[in-house]
Amino acid sequence: MTTPFKLHNIIKRYGEREVLNVDQLSIEGGRISAILGPNGSGKSTLLRIMALLLVNDEGQLEVLGETVKWEKKQLLRLRRQMSMVTQTSFMFQGSVNYNVAYGLQVRKMPKKAVQNRVDEVLEMVGMSAYRDADARTLSGGERQKVAIARAIAVNPHILFLDEPTSNIDISSAAEIEKYIRSINETQNTTIIMVTHNLFQARRLADEVLFIHEGHIIEQGGKTMFEQPRDQRTSAFLRGETFF
Repeated sequence: MTTPFKLHNIIKRYGEREVLNVDQLSIEGGRISAILGPNGSGKSTLLRIMALLLVNDEGQLEVLGETVKWEKKQLLRLRRQMSMVTQTSFMFQGSVNYNVAYGLQVRKMPKKAVQNRVDEVLEMVGMSAYRDADARTLSGGERQKVAIARAIAVNPHILFLDEPTSNIDISSAAEIEKYIRSINETQNTTIIMVTHNLFQARRLADEVLFIHEGHIIEQGGKTMFEQPRDQRTSAFLRGETFF
């Protein structure tokens, strides 16, 4: 899985308004890529198109080596190789164990194998002691850890994170960052995350994409934080308002 995502002339509109226009974009596998940009710049739209949750209006999208045709069988096959965690992850009614086991049960995995995998991922995110707790009564940080456990339980090739720590306390956010890095390193999972937290992107990302007004302005490694090539990137990283 060298290059799981290739985008060519991808355009997305809402009515008459063009919200995304990406000429060319490739994202390498096995890395953590962070998508940065001002509010309304198209970050979440880009993420949702790559996650096959939103159909582009124009252009060609390649995912895991396949040109996406938006056909039901293909979408099911590709989506089953991905997971997503959002900033306010929904919990099913029931226990933590039930929530994490759900995706595995849908895939008709044997009961013993399901429980072994649930135990494994709960241990990975430090939530083993909460196995029998009602998932809906957990704190924000605890819910996000369960959401991550549920997402990685199915062994996805791709993990999408949309502001995964924006609504939780600093201590829980630091733990979740540790788990994100561990998942990437131990399972070789490609992680693509949207974040407003520049410090978080700097700590975690192997690759950074800066998007502004629907366009990819700059893409590169951590050196982007010290030596941005575009003045708009530079202004954003300094916290300046620009138009």
